[in-house]
Amino acid sequence: MSLGEKLKLLLKENHMTQEDLAERLEVSRQAVGKWVNDKGMPEVGKLIQISSIFQVSIDYLLLETCEEKHEAVSKEEIPAKSGYYVSKEMLDGYLLYHKQTIRQLTAGLSFFLLSNVFISFENQNPLYSVLYWILITAGVALILWNFFQPRQYQQIKSEHLVFDDQVYDCFLTQSVHRRKQYTIMIIAGVIILLAGSEAEHLFTIYFSRELCNAFTSLLDTIWLSLILWAGMSMHTDHMIIKNAQQVSRNSPAKKYRWIYAALPVTAMAVWIGIITNAWSPYAPILILFCCLLVTTCKLLIESR
Repeated sequence: MSLGEKLKLLLKENHMTQEDLAERLEVSRQAVGKWVNDKGMPEVGKLIQISSIFQVSIDYLLLETCEEKHEAVSKEEIPAKSGYYVSKEMLDGYLLYHKQTIRQLTAGLSFFLLSNVFISFENQNPLYSVLYWILITAGVALILWNFFQPRQYQQIKSEHLVFDDQVYDCFLTQSVHRRKQYTIMIIAGVIILLAGSEAEHLFTIYFSRELCNAFTSLLDTIWLSLILWAGMSMHTDHMIIKNAQQVSRNSPAKKYRWIYAALPVTAMAVWIGIITNAWSPYAPILILFCCLLVTTCKLLIESR
């Protein structure tokens, strides 16, 4: 099949019109019509976008026939392997897509928490109320916008993945480097969480209670955003590696049974904090809440 025939087939399978594709590619309807009728070829950047939209490889789009495509893949790219083939362009598109999703969810939650800064003052200034509602509205808008966006790259989340060896090795190397960064973010978030209560006491000595409350809200926003961003990002890399290695999925009861152990551990940590005053009794509860929040976001991403 030619490129135009493949585009027609992909449009039909995805219930899209040429106008829909032109709008998503930010090109004219006439340009898409030329591609579909084999009167022109899209540029490299548009080919990458088309492969991401339809979740196919660029090889599939450019090779003349499906038989040639399957032969090339079986002989050169993925010998003796079966599964859903993911090209470098598709992998990059998937990582960029999830990065945008994580950014929107983290920003939405951060706006909610940051809004508390403007209601920490007893003498309410009308400007503070305006800023408070602006942040609340922005948080709701970001979360709803992300929730109602069409889900993409579903095969990468559910299928056994097959990569070129060079592409997969490069991804593993980058994943190890990113994991170190995410670990640092989580450690920084936990440190801010544990040190927040002590910083609050110190802050009240030199500043008013209102400024202290605003400072506490700011710290809560920072540590929760760091842990949430790092947790969801680590989950994205882990899911790709698990699907590439075809690791069997655990049942939900086994996968999240750590929650049953976390409850008594949290209760014991609260009791130790009350007795010894080594840390704030609220710190273990906040850590558990943060872990449950990351797990909930992880479940939402998996289910969608």
